[in-house]
Amino acid sequence: SSENIFIVGMPRCGSTLLESILTMNNKVYDLGEINILEESYLEYKESKKEKRIADSYLEKVNNKTQLKITTNKWLYNYRYTGIISNQIPNSKIIHCYRNPLDNILSIYRAHFTKGNQYSSSLVDCAKVYLDQEEIMSEYKNKFQSKIYNLNYDLLVNQPNKEIKSLINWLGWEWHESYLSPHLNTRSISTRSSVEVRSPINSKSIDGWKNYKEMLKPAIEILTQTDKYRDLIP
Repeated sequence: SSENIFIVGMPRCGSTLLESILTMNNKVYDLGEINILEESYLEYKESKKEKRIADSYLEKVNNKTQLKITTNKWLYNYRYTGIISNQIPNSKIIHCYRNPLDNILSIYRAHFTKGNQYSSSLVDCAKVYLDQEEIMSEYKNKFQSKIYNLNYDLLVNQPNKEIKSLINWLGWEWHESYLSPHLNTRSISTRSSVEVRSPINSKSIDGWKNYKEMLKPAIEILTQTDKYRDLIP
């Protein structure tokens, strides 16, 4: 049976690095940022629930590859975590996240050409970040065994430990090649293409500290929540 891995979270959360790590396994096909799950859900609604979401989704996957393991990196699939967990067979969800201020800064500086309209506002970036986190917190309570928490900051600081933990959770055989995703020859079209061609490093950690004054609007939003009240020492 197929193994359907969904990478979810915010843009610029380290998901491209994660996908490069996973696709060091030559049995894995990366679907990339492709919105076929939502398409399948809409087809399910239009058919008045006569066509299963899983059938539509797997049909679209099979049109892309014959490999049995796939990664889907449409990050906003976090909104459909319940559907993935209940409807897509043999599905696994990896929630990729990082320090919220580093994440927000990276999104704000990305200058996305289309979509992600919120990215041009630090306030909106903070609100969307918190909304995503609240949604995933609810789903993690319901589908704990289906969701893996991948902290990007820990991943780049302790790659050996964190990658082995992830591969073990997936139930895959371990290979040292997972530690060298920069050698992956796959095509990358995201804004992270330059970073993932370099060995894993922690250069992007705590970059927000150089922009603390600029990030004040986002900091004000984040520190209104209990979790991030002490975000700034």
